[in-house]
Amino acid sequence: MSSIFKKKKPKLNYDTDPVSVNRTGERGGERIESVYGEGENRQPNKRYKRISVFVGLVKYVVITVFFLFFMTMTFVYSSEINVENFRYILKDMNLKIPTGIEEYGEIYYVADMEQSYAVYRDDFVCVSRGAVEVIDMAGKQVQKTALKYVKPRLVTSGKYMLVYDLSNTQYAIFNTFSELHSESLQYPISDADMNDDGYYLIVTRDAEYKSVVSVYNKDMKQVYTYQSNDRYIFDAHLYNDGSVVLCAGSTRSGRYYAEILKGNIRSGEVKTVWSSPSVMPLTMLKSDSNMTAVLCTDTVLFFSGDELVAEYGFYGRVCRRFACGDGYTAILLSSEGAGADSELMIFDKTGTLIHKGQSSSDMSALYVHGGNVYGLYTGCVERYEINTEKTYRADTGYEVKGLVFPDNEIVLFATASSAAPVSVYDGFKEIR
Repeated sequence: MSSIFKKKKPKLNYDTDPVSVNRTGERGGERIESVYGEGENRQPNKRYKRISVFVGLVKYVVITVFFLFFMTMTFVYSSEINVENFRYILKDMNLKIPTGIEEYGEIYYVADMEQSYAVYRDDFVCVSRGAVEVIDMAGKQVQKTALKYVKPRLVTSGKYMLVYDLSNTQYAIFNTFSELHSESLQYPISDADMNDDGYYLIVTRDAEYKSVVSVYNKDMKQVYTYQSNDRYIFDAHLYNDGSVVLCAGSTRSGRYYAEILKGNIRSGEVKTVWSSPSVMPLTMLKSDSNMTAVLCTDTVLFFSGDELVAEYGFYGRVCRRFACGDGYTAILLSSEGAGADSELMIFDKTGTLIHKGQSSSDMSALYVHGGNVYGLYTGCVERYEINTEKTYRADTGYEVKGLVFPDNEIVLFATASSAAPVSVYDGFKEIR
């Protein structure tokens, strides 16, 4: 009787119901649902078939909407679609770093009497009165932007390039591919600097103050201003931590004072780090991350942070050339008068004199890079290796206007219209 009243199991519909299969094993059993029935033709489950059709429709709707959006944006912003902006999208892709001197090419640019050279993001940059030219190390031009400057100057950092017209009012910010920002100020620019984060500093004046220092962030928005009617700013530097160091001159009680001032873009305070009467500051250079060398008319000062750590007097001689880099400071001193002897002096990052040697007074430029001190002369370039105390020479036979250092083993000899790569070790011969 019990079998009569036993509830019968409903018959499975293999077109709509998933099939459950129990199987035993080490884990005691698993339940697996299949989207197919058990018939010989294994037809898809109707519910999953409807979902598949819906997903397909959504796909076509998304493609249609994207196409309409693309066409609308192309029409509305057609003026913004250009080669420069497309290159800017790829600005951080660097696929052309040479690994040996054989991969460098001859670099050509427009000749001019006023030029500045630098390396920016593994490209060679030449700024002249008429243009900014960016050329990769294989010799291919990446950018050429027209300028109308009188005394162009170039400052580079890890993010941007700053080009300004010294003693005039214009400046511009560039990356590898295009000009990002330009501005014409009301009064002339006397100095400028930039840190690795893209913050930059402009020294000028205005109608009320004879010295104005303005700092802008990486979006070209002004974030800090220092104004003074008592001080004239000779030089200014902006560090990665936001510190602003100013080399200034002022008059108090009828006496002239040289001053080193320090502030920070995150604070309104500016303090006097050092002050001395009857000293005329000329320029200031960073020799290391926390080291600053200040060149005066008759002495050089070395500061570590806010502290004066060393001072060296010239004893009646004149500074002909001054350069800093990699923790070293190099100075060429000469006695006044025709045919006077000259001395090349090298100081370490503590301000300690580590080298003093005879040199020619006709040196046209001085550089410090990669543990070497380079001097430009008529028809040759000399390299003094600090660690070995040996001197090397590369004879050129032509006038070299400047040196550019893409890495520690290659130096570019820049002339008025081209730059050629020279191996630091193979391109120089030992002379003493």
